[in-house]
Amino acid sequence: MNNKVVVGAAALASAGLASICCIGPVVLTGLGLGSLGLAAGLTRYRPLFLGLTGLVLAAGFYLAYRKRTAVCADGSCELRSGSRTMKAGLWAITALAMAAATFPSWSARVLNGGSAAAPADALLISLKVSGMDCAACTAVIRKSVEKVPGVYSASVDFDGQRALVSTDGKADPQAVLTAVAAAGYKAEILDGGSHGKPRS
Repeated sequence: MNNKVVVGAAALASAGLASICCIGPVVLTGLGLGSLGLAAGLTRYRPLFLGLTGLVLAAGFYLAYRKRTAVCADGSCELRSGSRTMKAGLWAITALAMAAATFPSWSARVLNGGSAAAPADALLISLKVSGMDCAACTAVIRKSVEKVPGVYSASVDFDGQRALVSTDGKADPQAVLTAVAAAGYKAEILDGGSHGKPRS
């Protein structure tokens, strides 16, 4: 198999694995499936995958830019590096790998679309959420919770590890907790946060 194909595939695979904790749940939620927390277990290996991505890309740049002797019919040979196509492909793969590796940093801005507007008399359920390791997790949780009957909208705060769910007062709090669990995270209702306060 061609070296550039192997290097490109390895770089993209390792960069993807480095961010699978965030990319996996987003993809599964987009497909209408729960993430079941499968990808969250890989979070601790993120530095290893990022290091592997760097090593594979370094090998790719070495292969593309090192000078090799060209075989010449007349005996006059010159040193050449990889072709322009090979170098352009490597730079494209590097850009894709960087996008995948940095996905947890920029994804929340792209994925967090607007929630449905909740009426002024909506009741709130306040949750403490655990297991979120990047801002992209908020979009996954929000989308899962907003599928619960009686939920108008959900707002998830990554920094505070909290969620505020606006409901019609008939939404089952246990169904909300189950929706968070289906997204691959854990939640508990905060004291006084279950249908106790109207929207301000």
